[in-house]
Amino acid sequence: MIELRHIDKYFNRHTVNEVQLFNGFDLTVPDGQFVSIVGSNGSGKTTMLHIISGTIPIDGGQILVDGRDVTHLPEYKRAASIGRVHQDPSVGTVPDMTILENLSLAENKGKPFDLGRAVSRKKAGEFRDMVAEVGLGLEDKMQVPVGLLSGGQRQALTLLMATMTPIDLLLLDEHTAALDPKTAETIMQITGRIVKEKKVTTLMVTHNLRYAVEYGDRMLMMHNGTAVLDKAGEEKRNVCVPDLLKLFNEISIECGN
Repeated sequence: MIELRHIDKYFNRHTVNEVQLFNGFDLTVPDGQFVSIVGSNGSGKTTMLHIISGTIPIDGGQILVDGRDVTHLPEYKRAASIGRVHQDPSVGTVPDMTILENLSLAENKGKPFDLGRAVSRKKAGEFRDMVAEVGLGLEDKMQVPVGLLSGGQRQALTLLMATMTPIDLLLLDEHTAALDPKTAETIMQITGRIVKEKKVTTLMVTHNLRYAVEYGDRMLMMHNGTAVLDKAGEEKRNVCVPDLLKLFNEISIECGN
């Protein structure tokens, strides 16, 4: 379970440009829940992921993972139990290393460093079978440097790497935004399959309202650091894209846009 308790977050604090984004913000995400998060720019959705992962500090409140207070735990220590996929497909992999080498690194996440001459034939076969399930032809490119892959292939690989080891939480930050529509659909299908198979608690930030409707069992709409919409279960399944678009427009008018 992920808990954000009474979170306060300021930007440019103690300057004339001071802005408070979160003011006593609370959020509880049960184990195994897949939450899609939408909202306009500056609404707090990506900042929320940064706060949970430890990328940026908070100014007040608590962050708990399975009841353990990680508020002051540095990002690299939280990373042991958190998988994250960013918007940029080039983030999350080592471009000069091959697919096989990248997967080998990912599998050793959180383990003591060790030196070996090569990946075993058995392990290489397991990695090949793993990427073959993606359906993007990666199994025939195991010795190809990741930097030479397409954006979609690289993002699919990043997804696999982020979930290879046991994790408490998967954070997806606009992970289809930089892809063409067809490839984005493929990545979302892979995402849905991985989350379902691994039953991993997932927070997915997206600007694609259809993805927010079709994927996940809970939906949040953020605005000015608050959740103006929070639907789960049957309520979430009854939400449609026109409903979300209408709410977006209402908020936009209220803000003078």
